[in-house]
Amino acid sequence: MDSVVSAHQVAILDDHATIAAGVGALVAAETGFEVQGVFQSVADLKAQFDVALPDVLIMDLQLGDESVTSEIRELNYRHPKLAILVFTLLDSRTYVHDAVAFGALGFLSKVSTDHQLIDAIHTVIKGNHYFGAELGASVVNIDDEAIPVTLLSDRELDVLKRLALGFSPKEIGFELGLSDKTIHAHKNTIRQKLGLRRQSDMIRAAFSAGVVNVRDLVG
Repeated sequence: MDSVVSAHQVAILDDHATIAAGVGALVAAETGFEVQGVFQSVADLKAQFDVALPDVLIMDLQLGDESVTSEIRELNYRHPKLAILVFTLLDSRTYVHDAVAFGALGFLSKVSTDHQLIDAIHTVIKGNHYFGAELGASVVNIDDEAIPVTLLSDRELDVLKRLALGFSPKEIGFELGLSDKTIHAHKNTIRQKLGLRRQSDMIRAAFSAGVVNVRDLVG
């Protein structure tokens, strides 16, 4: 008797009913995927997650007048196996960087094609990063002031790159054969040398200076 393969469950967080319905229809028509639910608020989404966790979350970054970018961090922390795909009109480099820093696997503009959206879903469900071509340019072509990464040691560059790629201090320490305490010390030194305060700023600095690029993310 053939075993039954369960369909991947997809949740949608978007307060634009027409767009959410269109995304839901695309997902429902794709073999191997089912729409678990469509939500217009973070509170409703989290209530559903207490009942059943989806495999993929397709989310906008703006619900009404409220930015929900920072919610990615909490969702990623509480549900590390959840693949988050950002689907939004907010496609500036700042939003891309912050979303990636907070744990999103994919970032796609709402001007993308249906095929790109489906391709993005298939990519993130495998645990890989996905960026639309136009967003890739916004990540790479950054005209910020030069970041003085030449001040960093080779080890500090190793740590910065891994932080930008989404690794936790514990994971970085394990990979580099260093203690968590040492990794945190490197983070503090990197902040001081680059004149940065927040980790999201460090992530942007890594992209800006070419320490990390889109090929690293999708490779």
